[in-house]
Amino acid sequence: MRKSAGGLYMKPRHRSSRVVAIFSSVAGCVVLSTPALPQQTQQGERTGDQEERQTPAIEEIVVTARKRNESLLEIPTAVTVFGFEEMDRRGFVGLEAISDFTAGMYFSNQGGQIPGRYNEAVRFRGLDTNQSAPSQQIATVFIDGVYFPGGLQGVDFSNIERVEVIKGPQSATFGRSTFAGAVNLITKTPGFEYMGRVSTMIAEYGKYDASFAHEGPLLDEKLAYRVSVRQYGTDGQYRSNADGGRLGEERTTTFMGTLYFAPTENFSGKLRAIVARDRDGPPAAAFFGGPGSLGGTGGANAGTNCFEVRPEEQANGAVADYYCGELPMDVNIEDFIGLNTTVTPFARDAFAAPTYTPISTGIELPKVPGVPTVNSPGLARNLENYALNLDYTFDNDGFLDDYVLSSLTGYGDTKTSWVRDTDLTSFDSSMSQDPSLYEFWSEEVRLTSQEDRRLRWSLGLSYFEADYTRHGSLGMSVSGLDAACTLVMGVCIPPPNVGGFTTFPQEGGETQGVFGSISFDFTERLTMDFEWRYQDDKITQDDRTTPGLDYTDSFTAFLPRVTLSYHPVDNSTVWGTYSEGNMPGFFNNEFVDLSATEQQAVRDQVGDVSLFNEEETLTNYEVGWKQTLFGGRLYYSLVAYRMEWEDLKTRQSVPIILDDGTQRALNVQFNAGNATFKGVELEGGFSIGDHFSGQFTLEKVDGTYGVLQCSFSPFQRPQFPGNTFGPRDCSGNTPARYPDSSASFGLAWTDNFGSSAEWSYFIRGDGTYMGKAFSEEANFGWYGKFWRFNLRGGFENESGLRIEGFVENLFDDDHYLSGARWSDFSTGINFGFLTNQGIAITPAYKRTVGVKAVYEF
Repeated sequence: MRKSAGGLYMKPRHRSSRVVAIFSSVAGCVVLSTPALPQQTQQGERTGDQEERQTPAIEEIVVTARKRNESLLEIPTAVTVFGFEEMDRRGFVGLEAISDFTAGMYFSNQGGQIPGRYNEAVRFRGLDTNQSAPSQQIATVFIDGVYFPGGLQGVDFSNIERVEVIKGPQSATFGRSTFAGAVNLITKTPGFEYMGRVSTMIAEYGKYDASFAHEGPLLDEKLAYRVSVRQYGTDGQYRSNADGGRLGEERTTTFMGTLYFAPTENFSGKLRAIVARDRDGPPAAAFFGGPGSLGGTGGANAGTNCFEVRPEEQANGAVADYYCGELPMDVNIEDFIGLNTTVTPFARDAFAAPTYTPISTGIELPKVPGVPTVNSPGLARNLENYALNLDYTFDNDGFLDDYVLSSLTGYGDTKTSWVRDTDLTSFDSSMSQDPSLYEFWSEEVRLTSQEDRRLRWSLGLSYFEADYTRHGSLGMSVSGLDAACTLVMGVCIPPPNVGGFTTFPQEGGETQGVFGSISFDFTERLTMDFEWRYQDDKITQDDRTTPGLDYTDSFTAFLPRVTLSYHPVDNSTVWGTYSEGNMPGFFNNEFVDLSATEQQAVRDQVGDVSLFNEEETLTNYEVGWKQTLFGGRLYYSLVAYRMEWEDLKTRQSVPIILDDGTQRALNVQFNAGNATFKGVELEGGFSIGDHFSGQFTLEKVDGTYGVLQCSFSPFQRPQFPGNTFGPRDCSGNTPARYPDSSASFGLAWTDNFGSSAEWSYFIRGDGTYMGKAFSEEANFGWYGKFWRFNLRGGFENESGLRIEGFVENLFDDDHYLSGARWSDFSTGINFGFLTNQGIAITPAYKRTVGVKAVYEF
């Protein structure tokens, strides 16, 4: 619900010193900590007992998905958990692999419209968004409960104890930006014995992954440390047919350090730091265009066919052909991988310079400060993320006896710059530089009652503040020799030239919340949980034309989650849940600086547009059933849900002539839709005998837009006849870029070599299925419907040495990993990208053979 609007707000520009002060004061003055992380024995963990390692029993796992210790088998929540040993033995090194084996979650490095590691996004239960701002994501990743806005590939998974994937709205537990779900990565807690681990992997295409970790005591039973370093890289699997440059080259260096301290029996804490650097070349990407591609030659046309499939649409006002049905698979994908990997001296100097001069104004302006410099196609990202968990358990035999007072403080800073070929083809139309800077800090304090009482409760306060700066949706652009001229005051300015926004406005966010939970056991088998959060969001946006002047708006929301759970028999849990989630409101940051005449020109094309967009809401109804059978040898979780999404934001491209005669294409957005989602998720695992075990998942989701005014659909008839650039009606369609079904399995066999207990061997196979996913909201083209398989095998001994070989994508399947509608910037026609559209594609990872060695000491 909107509380107020229209005010002016002057916010601080730098808060690093404040964060340091808060960290110091919390550490020195408050006696708090988080509950100790659960220790668990999982298959293959070094226990010194070889027979136990060979007996793949399904162990009880403790999770903290609701910020309290609960058994995975009993928690009435749709949550999937992966422990370190399982991830390590299955070759998981990031969230892509996690999502492959999780029902209800989908993650792709092509989180936005363009392939690469710039805009990764986590999606849940069929929901999708094309927003790039971190605050507008439908799900959020946390590390140790602290917000992690991007750069997930920089996380060293060898230092992760477990990953908890929590599905459905999590706003009551985690707050903002957990609209449809959350992922929490819990790092390993140092122990008081010296231990170390070295892992090295090498594979085809120059792929490698090496890490080293060590932990031990600094002060006996009082202070312990853990440090780890990781170096990951690949040379990429594709080359550009434009100039032969490598595509998909990636380099990541990560340092993680943790201090665990327990000065008294009732006080403990954990201080964790992550510092990572990503350095990538241009991504592996293909572009399927239309007849207007490559300056009108059709050189990137992979077979547009919509006019053939739906000829009536052309007569009804459609202005461009497109792709209908399955995206073309009968083409050589490498013929369409034509990104420019080199730049002209003019472009290189322009990207390297600390300032830029847009031809629209002729005024020299500074670039976004503090981001790494990238002057050729590729990505540079520097990130830091810190967490301080503190916990104090009262032992005064009074009212608060055994109560836990907890504090969680977080700080993060991510600086990114990206130079990309905007048309994804060999046509030298333009390249853009997209710098961004994201800084946040957060604080949470929580009091929790005893966990073994019939009535249990918690109460807490939270604060979150963030600043996000991005230089426009295409940043600063440098047009090349093949580009069309740029019109300024009606005059054609030939290339090369520099374009871009005249300022880079800062988006701010400040969220304050009060949250809590009440749990009551009506009987030993029947329990009700009521979780809630009252939250106030204040969002701010710089005015593009007046530095220091900000627009501000505030929203308040009450976000409940009510769960009724029942244990009909031992080792069985059934539950029903009602929960709500919200996504903060947002500014039309390309609309605020327009004059009244220019704003009216926008409204004439797309209808009512305002400065502020309302919050989006998601309502979730969920029932679930968890069960273990045969003495814990079989486990399954079955969940069904229905979710309703209201006030869905959509965006529309609008070309206008500014008051000074300059042509400009705006991206404006507004609340113009709703959607309903229904789905079923099945997950489980089994153990047969002492040597054979497996896991399985199955997901089916049905998402439908009730009403949606969508954009960028030139093939579809205009919503308003005769309006070439106006909105289209996508009501009744399926949300894009989420598979309608998915499945996976994993099978493992372990045994000793003969009668020897010193050496053992293992072999495992994993398979994943991805169903049909539409590439855009208009539901013309789709990709998916394929299986992929991985195979691993090796041997290990009691001394901690493991050597294995693996084959990823065993049968070299070539189905596309992702696809999204993308404007065709290679038309050579001014504003041609508004009517000529294509598909940006992430090609398949090729079959890859490699070896891995691990030594634990």
